[in-house]
Amino acid sequence: LISSIVGGEGKTFSAINLASILAFAHKRVVLLGLDLRKPKVHLEFDLDNKQGITTYLIGQIGLDEIIRKTPVKNLDLVNAGPIPPNPSELILSPKMIEMMEELKKRYDYIILDTPPLGLVTDANILIKHADISVFIVREGYSRNDYVKPLNEIYEDYQFKNMYLLLNDVNYKTTGYGYG
Repeated sequence: LISSIVGGEGKTFSAINLASILAFAHKRVVLLGLDLRKPKVHLEFDLDNKQGITTYLIGQIGLDEIIRKTPVKNLDLVNAGPIPPNPSELILSPKMIEMMEELKKRYDYIILDTPPLGLVTDANILIKHADISVFIVREGYSRNDYVKPLNEIYEDYQFKNMYLLLNDVNYKTTGYGYG
């Protein structure tokens, strides 16, 4: 599960890169665009968003019809689909559990690109499907007070295997020297 506190910290960028790295390592990977309110992962692959997770969850289309190949070998995409009036209800549905169980049989890794944790509850709902939670913090963008909720989440054990990824680091200001 990839999330952050607010938008613009690099969730989708990080999810695509993580999925691509795993695919390049010869793992079968599927990237799920689970930001059902502001879907954009499909744009990075120059695909339309006419069907996807939402059309599957409401029963209009089958799972095989929403899994899309990407230019990256071993990496498939399931984009969000049309924006629904009830995103949280859809991801709480039994069809979501059914979809995740089937994808676990087909893929080595499932990457969940979720909406910001600080704005909607979807990431909290989706955590039950994740073995690892990665929260993105962007240098020069994320405010220091964004870390406090992450500390509270960590201390309350709300998310399993929680990690922090620092995105967009200006290595010239760090003084370490590796690019």
